[in-house]
Amino acid sequence: MRILNRHIMIRMLTNFVLLFLFLYLFAATIDIILNLDRFDEIARSRLDDDAGMFQRIAASLGLAFNFHGPQIFQFYAYLHGLLAIGALGFTVSQMSRNRELVAMLASGISLHRASLPIIWVVCGLGVVQLVNQEFILPRLAPLLLRGHEQIGEGGTASFPVAFTLDSNGALLQSPSFNPVTGILDHPSIIIRDDLGRTVQRMRAQSATWDETANSWVFTRGKVVHIQHDEASQSAASRPTKVSSFATDLSPDLLTVRRFSQYTSMLSSAQINKILESTSVHEAGALIRSSYSRWSVFFVNILIVLIAIPFFMQREPSRLLSRTIMCTALIVPLYLLVAMFMLVPLPGISPVLGAFLPVIVLLPVAMARFGWIRT
Repeated sequence: MRILNRHIMIRMLTNFVLLFLFLYLFAATIDIILNLDRFDEIARSRLDDDAGMFQRIAASLGLAFNFHGPQIFQFYAYLHGLLAIGALGFTVSQMSRNRELVAMLASGISLHRASLPIIWVVCGLGVVQLVNQEFILPRLAPLLLRGHEQIGEGGTASFPVAFTLDSNGALLQSPSFNPVTGILDHPSIIIRDDLGRTVQRMRAQSATWDETANSWVFTRGKVVHIQHDEASQSAASRPTKVSSFATDLSPDLLTVRRFSQYTSMLSSAQINKILESTSVHEAGALIRSSYSRWSVFFVNILIVLIAIPFFMQREPSRLLSRTIMCTALIVPLYLLVAMFMLVPLPGISPVLGAFLPVIVLLPVAMARFGWIRT
């Protein structure tokens, strides 16, 4: 049985890798072709005027690899479950065409037992995705947020921070925030009283985030205190030095509010750090993202159990018809699962919404897998 398990697992993994590389290279090639002028323009700007054609081609290819290389991990995160279904179809169809399933049945091995190596591979792919989600994507997030206008850059471009409210009612604003370095340029902070009147106004040349103190540390920071009397008259004090400002508006939270897709690139530790403040407006989306990555692990296994009976059959049958039926069921199923996981459902908590597909698919998957004729 060990030889048979190893044979099925190697074939399954080989088909998965081939499908993954084919689709990834196809998507990257199409993007490079559509934006070839942009790659060539940036390559020319970084070379000497007398650079030859081969140097420009090499520089353009280097920029293309720099831009698309990190996206392979994001591509895996999005499509590893669907590609596992494709690898399943190719693997079992090859075995059926070569009469390997008939030989296994003749030797007393049931089709349920023959399906176990495939399920183990899907579990392994899910574990790889969890490692990818928790350790790799958070490190590559600044590179993955780049657009074509930032080709060749070390991360996404700086962006302005409009007046942003923190959990204490303070307002933070900056004309430029660099998510790569985590530096606010010329930040302004306004602290208000219960009536909404400004009581403190802070400004600084720049600010960097102190993770241990959960505060922005100022460079040449100044604060002005404003007092209000009963006649609605206000008086401002002379500017004094201020070294920091404690807030829950961390670099990660500012980036989440600027790029919605950044939520899916955060690790669980980063999400929990942001959620330490109970007044984060994005709490629902962050909670769903935190639990959905674990729910997806089980969803992929259950969908594989639903898809296996399309291909794992006693007698060889037509591959085309089986593939069409499987695609017609599995692709809409994945779309529904993604909708339930990503879209807030009225009256349902984010945690329950993340695991609702698992609850619904579990009896369906068990019934489908149990109905295999063996």
